[in-house]
Amino acid sequence: MKKQIILAALAAIALAGCTSDDFVGNSATQQGGPESAAIQFSGGAPNMTRAQETGLTAANKLAHQFLVYGTKKLGTDEYQAVFPSYKVWWDGTTNPTTSNLYGWEYVGTNATYGATDQGIKYWDYSAEEYHFVAGSPINAFTFTTDANGEVTGATVNGIKGHVMPNTTGTHVGGAVYVAEPVKVAKASYNQKVLFTFTGRQALVRVGFYETIPGYKVTSIKFRTIKEDGTWDMTGSLSDNVVLAAKTSTYFRGGTGSATITYDWTTPSYTYSPTVATDNYRNWYGGKLINTPVTELATSSTNPTNSTDVITQLYGNGDDDQEAETGYFPVLPTLATATSEPLFIKCDYVLTAEDGPETITVRGATAAVPAAYTKWKANHAYTYLFKISDNTNGTTGEEGTDPDGLFPITFDAVVEADNDATEGFVTTVTTPSITTYQNGAVKNSGMRYIPGTAVYFTVQDDATGTLYNLTAANVKVFKLDGEATEADLQLTAPTTEVTATVGAAAWTINGQTIAAGNYATFTPAALTGTNTVEYYAIQYKVDDTPTYAYKVVRIYAAD
Repeated sequence: MKKQIILAALAAIALAGCTSDDFVGNSATQQGGPESAAIQFSGGAPNMTRAQETGLTAANKLAHQFLVYGTKKLGTDEYQAVFPSYKVWWDGTTNPTTSNLYGWEYVGTNATYGATDQGIKYWDYSAEEYHFVAGSPINAFTFTTDANGEVTGATVNGIKGHVMPNTTGTHVGGAVYVAEPVKVAKASYNQKVLFTFTGRQALVRVGFYETIPGYKVTSIKFRTIKEDGTWDMTGSLSDNVVLAAKTSTYFRGGTGSATITYDWTTPSYTYSPTVATDNYRNWYGGKLINTPVTELATSSTNPTNSTDVITQLYGNGDDDQEAETGYFPVLPTLATATSEPLFIKCDYVLTAEDGPETITVRGATAAVPAAYTKWKANHAYTYLFKISDNTNGTTGEEGTDPDGLFPITFDAVVEADNDATEGFVTTVTTPSITTYQNGAVKNSGMRYIPGTAVYFTVQDDATGTLYNLTAANVKVFKLDGEATEADLQLTAPTTEVTATVGAAAWTINGQTIAAGNYATFTPAALTGTNTVEYYAIQYKVDDTPTYAYKVVRIYAAD
């Protein structure tokens, strides 16, 4: 299983960062004298990736609105309000006006955002400079001024840090964005006022896809970790997706407020949250829906990227979630907190696509590596997990029946004119790993045995192209007992055995495999009374690092 697509059940995280670059937007300006120089606004909101965006994409993140307070400086410590908490809304510039050339309008009335009879404002060239501040959503911000009329701060209410399911259905807060304060000198009058917004929370969402031939996932329920740090195996399962932490205080949740203090020397602002927080070891997302979130509506039977494979996202049933994107606003992880893995344990139902048959898989578990679990403000995190037939859950009784999905197979024997004893086994994974041992095919089936070299190749699962193997990207381990590839994503193997990359070309069945495109290891004799022992081939996919595994069973010689 690929670690980059587990990230919440069996291998991958799609994480995104952000930068502090300013939005650039439309750089065109309207030229003219003071008498026609209407004040115009433009805004941008981080898209939580390395690129910054303006226009409709930014407007979507700001819920199409923000609140502005603006003053002009008339003399030493004398300020006059120009925009006394004006509502600004996105209309897409379908009908450009003097006050709106960049999609953001503030003149007139707008019942949706509570604007009533707001008038157009013009640049006053007798003023020394202008000061502007902004925040979104409108109803969360209250700006404050000092005795001289200068805007000095703001209070922010309704800051939501989602953790628990919202059973009341009351929307108590969404994503909050604060704009950097803007000081405009006279030389820049008659240009747009460009705000750069920063999210004060993190955004988190969870999705999944499945790759089980002939079946589809029709139900998933999640388990929680108890106060003693063990999984709750007897309580009711959650319909909401659950990310669990071993530390009871890892997740922070609550609703509260913050104060903002503006410094016009820089200019800059200080953000001081006063959120009354509670601490939790389980974080709850949305419930399974069969209709994808609009933004992620594309899907494919042969997915080629993460957007294609998000065929189902956890959403609905919780008003804390943003309808258009599926994200939940969460409080950032404390800087002093130690990052730790997050776990998922779930039961899911597979329904056959060609009939009424169902199979319940219990106790499937996955881990999100600690490197990806510290939530930072103004970052968005998408955790995807993949449900495949390479599972570590069981279809029987946990702790008694074996883990995994075991396909029902048929066999047919045709008398051959030679002794075909070569056995190949290929994983259905990305990348694919194929193993070979001479003499492995017997009348009773196929068994790899000790004392004979096992050859293996790693190839692109779509094209079959063989990868170059090196001592740095391939290792072999002997396992302490039975394990699946999914188990190894949770607990990496440690007992390494010798693996050798082929230094010369290898000819097999008349075909030549180039040096460096294969490797070998020789399993040792079985110990004690063991009738089967397990080895794991580890291939380093990238420098994250992400590993692909294949478990090889070695049986006692016939």
